[in-house]
Amino acid sequence: MRYEELTYKDVEKLVKEGYIPIIPLGSLEVHGPHLPIGTDGLVIYKVALELAKREKVVVLPPIYYTYVPENRHFPGTISLSGETFVKLLEEICDELGRMGFRKIIMLNGHGGNNRPLGMFVREILWRKKDYMVYLFINPWACIYDEIERVKESKIVGHAGEIETSFVLFVRPDLVRKENIPGESKLGPIRVVEWAETPIDWIGYAIEGYVGDPRKASPEKGKKLFELWVERLAKAVRMVREDKYYEEVINRYYTRIEEKSK
Repeated sequence: MRYEELTYKDVEKLVKEGYIPIIPLGSLEVHGPHLPIGTDGLVIYKVALELAKREKVVVLPPIYYTYVPENRHFPGTISLSGETFVKLLEEICDELGRMGFRKIIMLNGHGGNNRPLGMFVREILWRKKDYMVYLFINPWACIYDEIERVKESKIVGHAGEIETSFVLFVRPDLVRKENIPGESKLGPIRVVEWAETPIDWIGYAIEGYVGDPRKASPEKGKKLFELWVERLAKAVRMVREDKYYEEVINRYYTRIEEKSK
């Protein structure tokens, strides 16, 4: 289940048996005054390990060093450049492909990774790979409906009610609710409507969190976490059964080669 605990014989066996490696992606960044800087990795790694109890997957160690330029003004944040981050992911996937894994799942737990991850899955089209990448880029996409039902805060998001609930369920010993001063103070979502600037997030999440974490509870965290795992397990089964990706990518490269002649 945990890649780092396997022998090389174990890995060889898992490749032959069609196991799919999962790469959990977190971050090291501010999560308000009450959550650990490794929140994203801690939670998404736990999700991946739970998936391994249900499906034929092997879980790689979580990657904490990712893309967080927007929070570098807070102590504790460590960010790679987008170029380094994308290159790191490609080389990890190349190594897994070299071993014989043909399908690779990336499970993202940090919203700030979304942009470079979107670039990554398109960039690898430039290089003909012998593996297929399935990227679950938006951490909570599959449970948004339930989040809407259980939330009590008007605004939910980074280190707010929902994320704090997850950590209260997964690692309650790391939550310092006594540090929460109250509902977050927020700036404008955008500097200029319809335009995006480099400082939008910095000017919005002034205190490093959004919403009201005081409304978090381990019960909410448990309910949402279990649904999250259940729905992702279904998605993993879809990845295992998928044949369309390979069909399309083969056709894509064939057409490129024909046009190049």
